Amino acid sequence: MQKIATIIGTTGVGKSQLGVELCKALGGQIINADAMQVYRGLDIITNKMPLNERQGIPHHLMDFLDPEEEYKVTEFKRDATQCIDQLTKEHQLPVVVGGTNYYVQSLLYQNSLIKDEQTEDAYSRSPSPEPMPELDALQTTELYSRLQEIDPIMANKWHPSNRRKIIRSLQVYYQIGRKQSDIIKEQQEHHQIHGSQARFKSLVFWLYADPSKLNPRLDDRVGTMIETGLFDEIKQLRKQVLLGQVNIPGQDLEIYQRGLWQAIGYKEFDPYFTALETNSTDQDGLSKIREECTERMKAATRRYAKRQVQWIRNKLLPTVWNSQKSDVMVYLLDAGDLKEWDTNVRQKAIEITKAFQADEELPVPQDLSETAKTMLTRNHIQDTQTRILTWKNHTCPVCKTDKGDQVILYGDIEWEQHRKSRWHRKSIKNKKLEEIKHKHSLEGMVS
Repeated sequence: MQKIATIIGTTGVGKSQLGVELCKALGGQIINADAMQVYRGLDIITNKMPLNERQGIPHHLMDFLDPEEEYKVTEFKRDATQCIDQLTKEHQLPVVVGGTNYYVQSLLYQNSLIKDEQTEDAYSRSPSPEPMPELDALQTTELYSRLQEIDPIMANKWHPSNRRKIIRSLQVYYQIGRKQSDIIKEQQEHHQIHGSQARFKSLVFWLYADPSKLNPRLDDRVGTMIETGLFDEIKQLRKQVLLGQVNIPGQDLEIYQRGLWQAIGYKEFDPYFTALETNSTDQDGLSKIREECTERMKAATRRYAKRQVQWIRNKLLPTVWNSQKSDVMVYLLDAGDLKEWDTNVRQKAIEITKAFQADEELPVPQDLSETAKTMLTRNHIQDTQTRILTWKNHTCPVCKTDKGDQVILYGDIEWEQHRKSRWHRKSIKNKKLEEIKHKHSLEGMVS
């Protein structure tokens, strides 16, 4: 079985740097697994590693797609497999690096996604389902009502105002002819019976930094992107759209959900560039809009990093642990303190990879650090299929919205957060006061 190394983790945690260091130390080449970095140029908005920092290490599946094109997970899997075959023949270590985790998981496991290619694209959150203008034209409330009739399990999972996910579930049904919840259930049953079969013997390094340490770095990174030319790239893209040089697929509502247009920064700064191009705001107003858009980009980056961790914990780790064979090993490297990078990340990764290449005994993943022991525990980690199929919404018996409706909480986590909130505690207090007043009123009537 072919051997590969894989580096995963959140945006801004140092994946590209470790990839280059591994390749330099052990003789390897990098295969890009970032869905945004497949696009030609646009190095800043897609966060490509600068050429002068790559130290001459070849990077495959990067810089080859035009902005209006899309790259499906099935295409990545095919191309990455071909790269691995070629590098293995050349006695080079293939090092897969990227934050698009469904790309990585589809490459590592042969049956991690539904086998039918059309179903696979729809289920695996591929950014390119077939557009359905008839759905785009409907109000979100009507779309949600349709989903409640067609697939009540998925309707229960999504918030009634989450238009994008509601449409995605409807697209799965209309384009494939099956309910998304049935597909998920089938996948879950298949994995329970057969497990997931690894395509390669894989060493996976999960670079992790606690949000309290990572988030300030992500905020600083946004500032650096702006200083080094982010706005020039956004202007270039907007100009191409204006001149008709780029054909954006789908209607306006779909622009930011497909291909390159999902890159964080393009959507967030739309209000600023719209005001700039229409000359509709004075300088002070422009400065304020720019600050607001900058904060919006920082918040979007932090949310994206959180989702990346959730995918690893809820999808990748259960798949690794439920596999019948231990052909995929996941090691968490603590990248929280950049001053300790050489000790905590680089040296450990090189030592483990050397042992991996030599078929020597590998260390226990949980023994690398206290963070690894915490994050790699199986307690409280539940695979995504199970979470979706057992998802439960909660109606608060006490709290009400501004319209007087009972408050609905979507999922156990949101419900627990609500129960601990000041709003909920205040509602309980007010309800008790009302009950006391009502009791006293009844006593007065009796007397």
